[in-house]
Order: sequence, then C-alpha cells, then structure tokens
Amino acid sequence: MCKICPLCFSVVDNNNCCLVHGEVSHPINEYSVIAVEMDRIYSDGNFNCRGNILPIDVMDLVNDIREHKLQFPIAIQPVADVANPKEGFDFRIVAGHRRFQAYRILKNIKIPAMIKVGLGEIQARLLNLGENLKRKALNIVQEARAVEHLRQLGMNRRQVSEKLGVSGSWVQVRFNLLDLPTEIQDEAAAGLLNQYQIKELYSLPTKETQFEAVKKIKMAKLRGVKGISVAKASKDDPFKKKRQQKNVVQEMIEHMGNTIGFGLYTRALAWANGEISSAELYFDIKRHAEELNIDYVSPIPTVLT
Repeated sequence: MCKICPLCFSVVDNNNCCLVHGEVSHPINEYSVIAVEMDRIYSDGNFNCRGNILPIDVMDLVNDIREHKLQFPIAIQPVADVANPKEGFDFRIVAGHRRFQAYRILKNIKIPAMIKVGLGEIQARLLNLGENLKRKALNIVQEARAVEHLRQLGMNRRQVSEKLGVSGSWVQVRFNLLDLPTEIQDEAAAGLLNQYQIKELYSLPTKETQFEAVKKIKMAKLRGVKGISVAKASKDDPFKKKRQQKNVVQEMIEHMGNTIGFGLYTRALAWANGEISSAELYFDIKRHAEELNIDYVSPIPTVLT
C-alpha cells in the first residue's frame, strides 16, 4: 500500500522516509481522511461523468452540509498520477465533485479527503462512475459518455459490466445511444426515451427514420400512451393466428387510433400489452357502460365512479 507524507503529500518509501521532510513518524495511507486545502484541488469537468457541476445543482447538498456537516469525504489523487494534470494544483478530484462545489459555496478553506495514490486512468474513471451510479441518479447520456471513456481506454462491454456490476445489455444500450444523433441523445437525457426504445432507434436504418420514430414516441406520450415500440414492422403472414409481440400490438393500437379513433377497444389492447392497469381498464369499461346506459358494477370496489 502506498503511503504519503502528511506535510507535503509526497510518496514515502518503505522506511517512512520522505525525500522532502526526511523521516515521517505517522505517514497516511489511502484510507486516511485528512483536511486538504481547497485551493490545492481541482475539479475536472472533462473527467467527471456529470461534467461541470453548477452551483444551482448542489443547493440541496449545501443546505444538508450546513445542517449535518459533510457525511462522506471526497476522494482525490495526486497530480503525479494524472496523465495531463492542471498546473497550479496538487490533486485532482476522483469522486465527490458535488461535495467539493458545495464546500466552495460555503466558503470553506479545507475539505475532508481520502488521497488515492497510484490510481490508473481506468481505475479512477471506474471509481468516479461507480460512486455516481450509487448516489444521485445520472441521466442516461452522462452514463453513456462515462462508459465511452472506458471503451476508449481499452475496456470491452463485458469488462465494463463486470467492474460496474451491471448487465452487458445495460452497457450496450449506452454505447448505442452515443451513435444516435445529438438531438436524440438530448431527448434521452430529458427522460423521453427508455432503454428499449434506444435499442430500437439504433436498429433503424437512417437518421430520418430515427427522427420520425422519436416524433411518434413524443406524440404517443402526449396521449398518455407509455412504452410505445418503434421497431421495424414485421412481415409475418397477416392471416396467421399467433400471440403477437408487444411492438406489433402497439402498432395495431396506433393504426386503429389513426383510422377510427381511440376508444375502449384500443384501451383493451393497451391493457393486454401491459401499458395500463386492470383498474384503469375497469374504469374505462364503467364509463363506456354509462354512455350506453348499461348498469355495470366493477369487480374492483375501489374503482372510482
């Protein structure tokens, strides 16, 4: 385990000897928490998977720290371990960019930190992404850019999934997302697209069909339809009876709605497709029965009248 001098943060040898200060009686290892001057640390927005942290993004954390103090120290690494360090600083933040920004707002001079010595770039990025995945949720584009950095550093999908403890498909969807147009990535970051839709959009042959599919998803959401599929239509025999796939049922809902209008029939298909609950469908049946002057009692007593 590498140890560092608590005075100058230089690495000390096995005899606890610092080249600057000589023998050090109590060197600190990477699990020691010490207070480090804020002006010795730099926050790299290109390294952080969240990008640059704005003051408005951490006001809730500022209030929490003001009331309860900092619960977890940040993690930093000496600039000697960074490939392209920023001049004038001794450390780069590995994890804790939001906490660091909150401490800036509170005008603190020092911040509790653990110094991670000897981290390679891949290890540092895995630590940064792993902590952010466990804490406040990233949007899917931030996740995608983070795993893309790992791919550029030579890690494949299986390696990334094993190191982060996620599935291979989770990683692949994020790789696929970055191959889509920037405008579609923005829609994904805003929460418009789910992972299945991203996979389907990636499979479409042109940007034009991708943009048209996103438009279709947005229109469906405005009508309250969730989980719409935009996969290419199947060329199965239309006269063959079989259990239909979810995307095929969704296409039939859209076809019926666009030709004869949406109604109880399309709601029933949406229920069969898992888009609405049984309670919602019973409510629709009751309302339709009232329009036809038919007495109807819902099998779910809690359904509103």
